[in-house]
Amino acid sequence: MKIVVTILLALLLHVLLGWAWTILAGMAGGLWIGRHGWLVGGIGVGLSWLGLVLYNFVVAPGPVGRMAETLGGILGNLPGSLIVALTVLIGGLLGAVGGAVGTQISLLMGGRSSLAESPNSQSPIL
Repeated sequence: MKIVVTILLALLLHVLLGWAWTILAGMAGGLWIGRHGWLVGGIGVGLSWLGLVLYNFVVAPGPVGRMAETLGGILGNLPGSLIVALTVLIGGLLGAVGGAVGTQISLLMGGRSSLAESPNSQSPIL
């Protein structure tokens, strides 16, 4: 559930404000979950970026494919599929950093501490 909310928040921020604002969705996921916030942020934002890339390929497959191939050629004759994968990876890394920051903010605010939890407790990521 928390990953789904992070995905939806990342999509909303991406569409309304731009890609750079999706880090806030990762931060929100990290604040919400406390422990393993980097994972929730990375998966949530990465999947939202993947969804947007897939949407672009469905709406305009020809131009988006040519754009990826052209950008791959500019960056050293890389295949277009690698450009798409790097785009999604960048989104995932952005979300993971935001999630890690959100976790640290949660700890600073006196939230759930990963050290205080018992080692056998399961983190409710989903």
